[in-house]
Amino acid sequence: MINNQGHYAIRMDGALYVCRGDKIEEVEDLTNIRGNRLFVSDLDGAISRAMTIEAPYKYAEVMVKKHLQEAGEFDEPITVVTHWKKKKDANATDIFFTALATRLYYQYIDQIKAHEDSILLFPLYSVLYGVLKRMRMRGPDISAVIFQHDRYADLIIGSGKRIFYANRRVAFDENEEQISSLWGMVMSDIEQTEKGFRIKVKKILMLNWLNSHAGPNLTGDTDHELSYMKEEALFLNGESFSVSFLKALRMQSASDSVSGTIEKASYCFQRSLPCLNIIFFLFILTFIIGCLWCDHKAGLIETDLKNRRAQVSVPVMGDDISNIPSYEDHFAFIKELEQYRKSPSFKQLINDLSSSFPEGMLADIVKADYNGNELNVEVFARIKAPFDTAYKSCQRFSRAMLRKGYTLEKSEFNTAIQESRFLVRFKKG
Repeated sequence: MINNQGHYAIRMDGALYVCRGDKIEEVEDLTNIRGNRLFVSDLDGAISRAMTIEAPYKYAEVMVKKHLQEAGEFDEPITVVTHWKKKKDANATDIFFTALATRLYYQYIDQIKAHEDSILLFPLYSVLYGVLKRMRMRGPDISAVIFQHDRYADLIIGSGKRIFYANRRVAFDENEEQISSLWGMVMSDIEQTEKGFRIKVKKILMLNWLNSHAGPNLTGDTDHELSYMKEEALFLNGESFSVSFLKALRMQSASDSVSGTIEKASYCFQRSLPCLNIIFFLFILTFIIGCLWCDHKAGLIETDLKNRRAQVSVPVMGDDISNIPSYEDHFAFIKELEQYRKSPSFKQLINDLSSSFPEGMLADIVKADYNGNELNVEVFARIKAPFDTAYKSCQRFSRAMLRKGYTLEKSEFNTAIQESRFLVRFKKG
């Protein structure tokens, strides 16, 4: 869910509204809106349907376009936005979609991309579908969501696993008789869907908007449970309205938007910036406190070191200490002795080399250099043998030295017809 109270732009019945907290106002277009928003629109003339298409799953949208154009619903290229789709069999697909003119669809997309803030686009029926999915239904119970506004009623029927019906009904005007006729058409759609699919709608959930009318009268109908989503107060031009549609918007997820992945990521990141700023501030504060603590500990250690040096430097009364080396000199001498103790002796080096020499190999020069506790060895040797035999002997020698703890630094191999020479450099320590 998106906790996004008050951050909405809503285009409904030809008017564009922007919500700021509990206040709502009408604006001309998206350029008049500032800040990151969820933009919900009925997409001006779009149609939303649920149907079974005789086509494989991946070609369902293509066949929907063809079907709508052949039926005369559109006389120009169209874009199909899929809300739900399920494979029925190899050549049949159930699909719930919103279709609109491609020209209009890209007008929306271009306006949103040109906006300086992050805006996510939600078709109206994706919101109603989100409400249907999140209703508390028991098992396979079927429910209906009705959104009545102005002289329109948008209806969707289904469960969490399937959509059976979706459509908009329109009254000629908003007088009482026409609105009553509108509810009659909606209830007739529910009954026909029940008969056509042999299902039973258990629950009907009503949503309202600024200009909604009272719901249908279901007195005596015990099969349908009519409920209303919780309303909240919105103020438009100083007048208060009780509206439930905003609660439906707060039930939506960013993944329900038809905007691209980049737009969704940008929106979520910008909405998270306040939390990220707090986390960053706490990190900086923790770092500063840590630095001060480390500085304090370093001061204590330095003080303790000075005290210990003073204790070590205190002379014994009566002794001649003019020629006694300081403890630092003793420590350096002991450290050097420890390094020499750990270094391999020259005798050990000769033993390692002689035990590693293969048959036929003669060492001309062996150079050993001690650098602290590190021993560097260079071996110049020759083998009187053909190339293949000499090269393999050189490799055996290197591997034998590696097994004794030496590290191979350099290896050069030169060959003649009956004799090969090579230079090998090792390091140990």
